[in-house]
Amino acid sequence: MALIRAELGPESQRWPYGDAQSVHDIRLLYTVPPHEARPVDEDAFEYLRGGARLDVEWKNASQSLSLDARHVEYSGASHLCNACLSALGYLAQNLQDCIVHEGDGDFRTKKSVVQHQNLMALFAAANEGCQLCKTIWGRRFKTNGMATAPDFRIEFCWNTTEEESWNGGRPGDARLLCNIVSTVAQNHNKNTWETIFRFQLWPSPTFDSFFEVKDSLPLNPVERGNTRSSQPMAVQWMSECRANADGKHSACQVGDTSWYPTRLLDLSMLEETGRVLLVVTDLLDHSSLDQAEYITLSHCWGEWGAKELPVLTTSNIDVRVDHGMDLSLFPPTFRDAIKVAGWFSIRWLWIDSLCIIQDSREDWQREAPMMCDVYQNGLLNISADHAVDARGGCFRDRYFATVDAFQLRLKPLQSTWWVSVDERNLFEWVKDAPSSERAWIYQERHLARRVLHFTEQEVFWECRAAAPSFRSETYPHGSPLQRDFLGQTKLPLRDTSAGSISDNLDLLREWDAACRDYSRRKLTYPTDKLPALSGIARHVGSRCREDTYIAGIWLSQLQSPRSMFWTVPVHERPKARPPPTESGAPSWSWISCAGPAEPSQVGDSYYAADVATIVADYQHKTADQYGEMAKAHIRVNGFMRRITSVMEEMNGDPDVDAYRSAMQLSASRTYRHLYVDGQLDNDISCGPHGRQLFGELPDWFHGFAPVDYYCLFLVVSQADPQADRVLRALLLEPAETEGTFRRVGHIFFLGRCALKMRYRLRSPEIDEEGAWERLWERVAPYWGEFPMDIVMDRASADPLPVDVQAKGPSALYEFDGDLADDACFEKLEPEAVILI
Repeated sequence: MALIRAELGPESQRWPYGDAQSVHDIRLLYTVPPHEARPVDEDAFEYLRGGARLDVEWKNASQSLSLDARHVEYSGASHLCNACLSALGYLAQNLQDCIVHEGDGDFRTKKSVVQHQNLMALFAAANEGCQLCKTIWGRRFKTNGMATAPDFRIEFCWNTTEEESWNGGRPGDARLLCNIVSTVAQNHNKNTWETIFRFQLWPSPTFDSFFEVKDSLPLNPVERGNTRSSQPMAVQWMSECRANADGKHSACQVGDTSWYPTRLLDLSMLEETGRVLLVVTDLLDHSSLDQAEYITLSHCWGEWGAKELPVLTTSNIDVRVDHGMDLSLFPPTFRDAIKVAGWFSIRWLWIDSLCIIQDSREDWQREAPMMCDVYQNGLLNISADHAVDARGGCFRDRYFATVDAFQLRLKPLQSTWWVSVDERNLFEWVKDAPSSERAWIYQERHLARRVLHFTEQEVFWECRAAAPSFRSETYPHGSPLQRDFLGQTKLPLRDTSAGSISDNLDLLREWDAACRDYSRRKLTYPTDKLPALSGIARHVGSRCREDTYIAGIWLSQLQSPRSMFWTVPVHERPKARPPPTESGAPSWSWISCAGPAEPSQVGDSYYAADVATIVADYQHKTADQYGEMAKAHIRVNGFMRRITSVMEEMNGDPDVDAYRSAMQLSASRTYRHLYVDGQLDNDISCGPHGRQLFGELPDWFHGFAPVDYYCLFLVVSQADPQADRVLRALLLEPAETEGTFRRVGHIFFLGRCALKMRYRLRSPEIDEEGAWERLWERVAPYWGEFPMDIVMDRASADPLPVDVQAKGPSALYEFDGDLADDACFEKLEPEAVILI
């Protein structure tokens, strides 16, 4: 008999892998039951006592190796339990059988195997040091799931049995999937599984160089039990980066060693006095700073930090300069950052809250424009990623084997493999760490030449190297992964130059990617939205010196209205209108939006023509174009119509309902219609036969009540040669001053809907239906929709090409050709409006 004991935390009753969900998790249906490599009763246990502590008696303490286990050999810093050896042994034999019987349609095999019959067995094996079980438990379950331990088992399956994956033809494509499976039928199908963890397999000796650890690095389990043990690796990574022996780290060396922040923390007297001095670099003898290097810190302030951090103020700055600050007053993250600076023998440290006067608007306005230089010229940026505030520290306790790859000899295949954490699980912290949500830290990460990330499980190194740009304790010499950081690598911020950003497509794409990612980050103070991006904007601006930055958009982009069509994804749209001046940005800039923003894709269309002109009217508060704006207006000359958007009941017409989706019909009997000039028209609302010919894309959820808009037409676009032409417009609402408007979204119109938006009937006495039909038949060939094609369910003909000569508003009607002239209709008159 064996007795094991576990603490039951407050979250133990919930679904055990609630924190394990990811966009890559899948739900699959079993075709055959899994293979059981060991007797079921070897994992049997019973509860001896409940309450806050859980005592469990193991019924079969002595477990024997199964016959399957003889097919594998383990080589690593720890060991594998009998359950893992048995399951992996079956994997090895199964792979060999599949390769031998490849192409045999009659061959059937079980491609999954039970690892543990219940979670208690997994926990016990993890406690005894099994490397696989400890990794799965430590990264997925921790203290959760104990109360439901009998109801779920753990299984292994493999992603492929194709010869090229397991015989080295597609190296790194082999995966071992760990699944949690319900063993009781309650509210979900017991024959389903959830993939909760993945391991990646790399053939040896091809990938030995990525995993072998030099003898000088610590291997003692006690030493490896905390991320501070990464010091030798971090020092080695820094040395390799600075040496640039392979020539891939040239971009990492770019920095002005003669530039220093206004203030720095001096660590030189810490060991002797226990105090850290604040120095004003302009007052120092520069011989003490000559070629000196400093390190920066990125950390989350959190609610605690906003109230409790020992920040620099106008009242304590003199004391900190004259006498310093006692180390005991530094929160754990700051103290750990000091230790990391010591790893590299660096005397100077920069921390925002201790180097910028927090109650001085004047100091903030002086320091904010220098954030780009602070991080770009620092030797290294320490990023305390896992901590929600400065109490969390940089270092974390962990089980060392969860970051070590190990070797597995698959005897039937006569091959040896390195087994490591799959990239999706390796980089979970990129999307899950508290730091990944913060806008300021996003900028700091991308500006810094080198970043040392302290995560919950291990330490990562990131720099500007050509490739690979990262190291970690799992991959101490870089990695063969196809995607570093789940594709969210540091912005290249290329050292290229152009007259304007619009002249450099690569730079423009990098800027768009930065804006997209940045818009998803959070700020404690919405007024920081422009300042927290200004450093990246400043760097981009140094590469396009003839361009001007205006509140998140470049002046050269404003020369075409196409940049106005940024979009807020529907599922991420704010539920209510944000305060109009919270971000300090104009409504026409994506910076003003309270939710994530996607850059305009109109410019990537097969064809796009501007049907409006834009002139920027702007003024910065200071000489710094990346600072606050005194005025940021754009004057637009184009066509405008007033519309009202209404949610109304569907008419129940069977001919119309036939074109509705099943979701529309089952979820609601309401549908959005547009009133133009106060009148409802079926063509504008739904189009012929229920085809919707407009798309309303507000910047936030505008509700179900009628909403009045002004439509300002800007662009006619065409996605590809076969696509219909689209009339695109901004949705505006009037501002306080006559003739001024604010953007609240955008909208597009197709076919007859677009036609009725750009023409008006001269007289209500005209045969309206006949007149519109006659006009439509004339212009339809240029817009790509033919009524009979819809009725006959035929593909429409491609729109006829149009040679548009004019620029601005007059270009709109060139798409209709001369045939569009009709005495029954009048064209719109262009208007000049101001967007604020």
